[in-house]
Amino acid sequence: MKRTALKIGYIGTNFHGFQRQPDLRTVEEELIYHLRKLGYIDDLKKSRFRIAGRTDAGVHSLGNVISFQSEKEVRVNEINNSLPDDIQILAKAPVRYAFKPRYAQMRQYRYLLFQDLDIDKLNEVAEVFKGTHNFTNFTKRYQKTTTRTIDDIKISKVGLDDYHKREFPNLHDTLSPIFVDIYGESFLWNMVRKMMRVFVDVAHDKMTLDDVHNLLNPPENSLRASIKVMEPDYLILMDIQYDGIKFKYDEYACERFKRNLVDSLDNLQKKYAIRESMIFSLNDLLD
Repeated sequence: MKRTALKIGYIGTNFHGFQRQPDLRTVEEELIYHLRKLGYIDDLKKSRFRIAGRTDAGVHSLGNVISFQSEKEVRVNEINNSLPDDIQILAKAPVRYAFKPRYAQMRQYRYLLFQDLDIDKLNEVAEVFKGTHNFTNFTKRYQKTTTRTIDDIKISKVGLDDYHKREFPNLHDTLSPIFVDIYGESFLWNMVRKMMRVFVDVAHDKMTLDDVHNLLNPPENSLRASIKVMEPDYLILMDIQYDGIKFKYDEYACERFKRNLVDSLDNLQKKYAIRESMIFSLNDLLD
């Protein structure tokens, strides 16, 4: 019996999150169904099927991780041929029997902001969040411990390069997002999306840096602050890393997933063009 870890890419749009739920389509359910269908696992307890984290409905991934043990040699593209296009295995790594993907060395989340925001203000907020804090105000539910460490936050504005302008002529620079990449060992439920609300509120002068400081490390037994979460659609779990484990990415699998993304982007561009045409026509009618 060999134990293997797999790195999973998926588009979360048509999933009700990662975790299995009765009568709902989820990433975990799809993975288990196809791994059973192909004979990699049978009983979940015997195969010691484990996951690294549960992303919410609408959240995407390039680096979530599962692990299991099987007598069958794991073939990435055999599994991908069975899986639907919006979920694919990108990499694999042999791991020890006791490996638990939940205990990671580093997680990277990326949130995309499609607003004209002051980058300098966003960087000032990032400096407040870095380090170890009590994030009890940044989670949806009470947990035993709400202390977490943010190792780094990187903010960048991404414009369209010549390749993207040539391949996707309907895209506009005004839609170019701000990337907020957040690095840490572990995160609370809704933590990143609530942090993003604070970033945006400070950038819009609805909140000060002192307010941010006050949200972190609140007094014991104080009431939790109400922070509205940002939309899940713009959140990506980019990567999960483990000490001493090196994943081998499958070039064909990555290219295949990239092609699927390009095809779906082409469909979105067509939908955009239809709506844009209708807007222009309405403007002409009004004129």
